[in-house]
Parts: sequence; structure tokens; C-alpha cells
Amino acid sequence: MKAQERFYNLNKGVESLSKEEHGLFFDAMQRLGLPNEVKQAAVALYLDFKGRPIGEYNADHKNLQIFLIASVSLAAKAMGDLRTDHEFESMMFVSREKLLDAEERIIKSFGVQDSILPFPDLVSQLTKRQMESMSEGFAERDLLSSTDKEELVRLSYEYLDAAVERGLGPKMSYRGRAAGVMLKAVRDLELQISETDIARAAGFDKRSMATNADLIDALLKDSST
Repeated sequence: MKAQERFYNLNKGVESLSKEEHGLFFDAMQRLGLPNEVKQAAVALYLDFKGRPIGEYNADHKNLQIFLIASVSLAAKAMGDLRTDHEFESMMFVSREKLLDAEERIIKSFGVQDSILPFPDLVSQLTKRQMESMSEGFAERDLLSSTDKEELVRLSYEYLDAAVERGLGPKMSYRGRAAGVMLKAVRDLELQISETDIARAAGFDKRSMATNADLIDALLKDSST
């Protein structure tokens, strides 16, 4: 089932939002120029999160605005939007740290109950979208040719799918997965992209990225022995 169809299975919509929330969603859509389908998906994500204990806790602490923005970011990414994290941050006036933290909290809440998308499917979609966005950014900076970009995305997808089949669970963050898988692919293709460039593009720290790459490499090696 397509992501859009799973999102729309929730019988919740804009009418369930407060006036303030509706205004924030409208502002986000206008700033980012996102289609109505993304708005519907973002509303579903946000309302699903808001109805969970973690959402109720943040509502009590008047802290839901960042999760509303993160819902827009996640919905756009899960449905294929390839704009960079910097674009989301600068156009929504939020820091990277706060946006990444809110995204991860929303994603982890799906591990408790799969009401919109199965947790592993959501993480996989976000990881693949992140790798595509990273590759596009490398190409724009002339770190990759168009041919190398296609090969990097292809091999990264192959490694990710193989690692998941061989036991890579969804608990590793999607950015951590993207960074670790892409580092292994870059190494194997002998491309001239530094670890620092990969970590920065993924919004992930260099040391954790290397650990993730080693874990993925071990999974793939174990399968062939």
C-alpha cells in the first residue's frame, strides 16, 4: 500500500486542529510550497502523535509547535520531497537540533503502535529519501558526476535492503542508517567524498556514522560466510 493511502486511512483531518494549529500548518505549507497531499499526511502524523502519551505530555508543557513543524518535515520527506534539511530549517525558522530531535521522537512513537505506516516501512522510506537528497547535494557541489550519483544511490539502496533482510532493525535512526550505508557505499566505490561531508549531509555525528557503517558492513559480511 502506498504511503499516501496509509496516511489517509486515519479518519482525522484539518477539522480536528485548533485555530492556532491550522494557522501554523497553513503557514508551513505556504513557506515551503508543499502540495495539499503533504498537508493531509502531515496533519495525520501530527494528530496521531498528539494523541499518544508523549504527545499529551508535550501538550501539557506547551511544546507542540516544534512537533507540528517536524510532522510537516517528515510527511514531505516520506512522500519524496528531496529538499535539504537546511531549506526546511531556514524556511521554518527552527534549529537543526530541535527539528531532528522532534522528528526522532515522532518516529519512535510509531514503534509503540503502527497506526499510519508500519514502523520499519516509515524508517526505510525516510532513509532512502535521505540518501537521495545527500547524493543530490554531493552532485550539486561537484563531488559526484551524474553517473557516479546514480551508482551511489543504487548501491546504497542495495546495501540498505540487504542489511534489513539480514537483521538491521528499525531502532537505528533513519539519518544514522543513511549515513552508515552511504559511507560504506562511498568506500566501496572509492569515491572522493569525505566522512565529514557524509556526516554533515546526514545531520549525524562522524563517530556514530562510522560505527553504523561498521555494523552494516558486518551484517553484509556475515551473510556471505
